[in-house]
Amino acid sequence: MVEWPIRKIKVRNRYRKNLGNIQSLADSIKELGLLHPVVVRRDGRLVAGERRLRACQHLGWSGIPVTVVDMADIVRGEWHENVHRESFLPSEVFAIAKAIEPLEKAAALKRMKAGKRPSGNLPYGVPGQTRDRIGTFAGMSGRTVEKIVAVCEAAKRDPKRFGPLVTEMDRTNRVDAPYRKLRQKEDEQRRLSVKPLKGKYRTLVIDVPWQYPGEHRAKPEYATLTQKELLELPIQKWADKDAHLYLWSNNRTIPEAIELMATWGFTFVTLLTWIKPSIGLGSYFRGTTEHCLFGVRGNITTRPPHDIPTHFNAPKASHSVKPDEFYQLVERASYPPFVDVFARKRRPGWAGWGAGLVQAA
Repeated sequence: MVEWPIRKIKVRNRYRKNLGNIQSLADSIKELGLLHPVVVRRDGRLVAGERRLRACQHLGWSGIPVTVVDMADIVRGEWHENVHRESFLPSEVFAIAKAIEPLEKAAALKRMKAGKRPSGNLPYGVPGQTRDRIGTFAGMSGRTVEKIVAVCEAAKRDPKRFGPLVTEMDRTNRVDAPYRKLRQKEDEQRRLSVKPLKGKYRTLVIDVPWQYPGEHRAKPEYATLTQKELLELPIQKWADKDAHLYLWSNNRTIPEAIELMATWGFTFVTLLTWIKPSIGLGSYFRGTTEHCLFGVRGNITTRPPHDIPTHFNAPKASHSVKPDEFYQLVERASYPPFVDVFARKRRPGWAGWGAGLVQAA
């Protein structure tokens, strides 16, 4: 390995056009140095390492470490660099994150002493420049790094429960499915800590944790319940003799939702529709709506004036959280006391029941 002036290196007819985030790579090189030299032919033609070359140019370097090779076919060199390159295993990315963590903490302390705001540090779920630098180095997004760290940290705390998720990540080289399983297992554990709901309620909102068939793209990160488990919920004990029920359903589960409503002792009245601002997923048609079945128990109508339409427009919130506009509609149409079953957040003036509230407490 020797150092060459950057101006002597010739970049010609490269097949890889998208170089990605050069600024992030430049930040990594500035902090850690150039870990791998670029590769050139003896005539100065670049074989491998254009991203590294551009990042060093961005940093203002005049020279760069190079490995000089005898190679007539420049395409073969680029192919071997970009196609036959081995990716880091997720557990190896976690090891890199843990190795960098002490360095980042020291750098953060130095920034704080200098009066600068921290950029965010690993581990577990904390966004910031650190995860993005590791992602650039490992060839993945910073969000993927964050998920890997979450799964591996959980496995350190409880190897028996979460260790298989690390094995699955390394075996499949996929992160999303093990991360989703982690969130579901954590949600199941929180559910065991949920205290029984006490009292009677005249208005019940139920955001059902529906199961999705197979490896559905929209499979949730929270724990789900089967139809049998849902049918056994003690909704009739929680509802007053005169009560309103708002039961959320996606397009596919409307028949199951009608069965639940009847089993729980409510009569179906109508369907409320949330019109979303953007298109979503779907196997046949792309979803732009979500529905809430409205039912009654006993002799109770909606509050006057009776001018509330059966649809409303509202922006999307975080996954599974229903918009404030819906709760405003319920408070206008129905009667207290209110309860939000399977709630993902606490709401003033409402009782809540669900694993998400245990997490937020």
